[in-house]
Amino acid sequence: MDIDLNEPTRPQLAALFGCSSRWIGELRSKGDLPADGASWAENLEAYVNIKVGRYDPDMLDLEAERARLAKEQADAKAMDNAERRKELASRTDMIAAGTGVIIMAVARLSQVGAQVAQGDTKLRKRIETAINDVLTDLSMTRIEEAVGGGLDDEDAPGDEDA
Repeated sequence: MDIDLNEPTRPQLAALFGCSSRWIGELRSKGDLPADGASWAENLEAYVNIKVGRYDPDMLDLEAERARLAKEQADAKAMDNAERRKELASRTDMIAAGTGVIIMAVARLSQVGAQVAQGDTKLRKRIETAINDVLTDLSMTRIEEAVGGGLDDEDAPGDEDA
């Protein structure tokens, strides 16, 4: 095979890079390697960029993806184990427990007026009104707002004009 020192052929590049001529053609069609007529130096620089020098965030890093998958699998197993040991509860269970506590608190607070007033109807009415006002205010408060956020802008009600 004659070597042209100015313009390498596809087979020459394939031999240099240790790959197939077809792969060289695919790299050229994608624009990763220069087209026919480019110098050895241009081809070599492009190849080095492909192998080590150029970071493409859209290109999958197989090792990183395997590590991420292994971590996700380990995390899932750890969560399953914690749930079995009763160290972790599901979101559904936590919502049900929180709802039960709120229902119980509302029921108990509804009885305060009668217990404290002991027959004084005006006092009982004032206590019940005050408790109902507080419960109404609490029922209007969103959990996300109370803990400092949690809603995305597009999920927030009433922000259609913003």
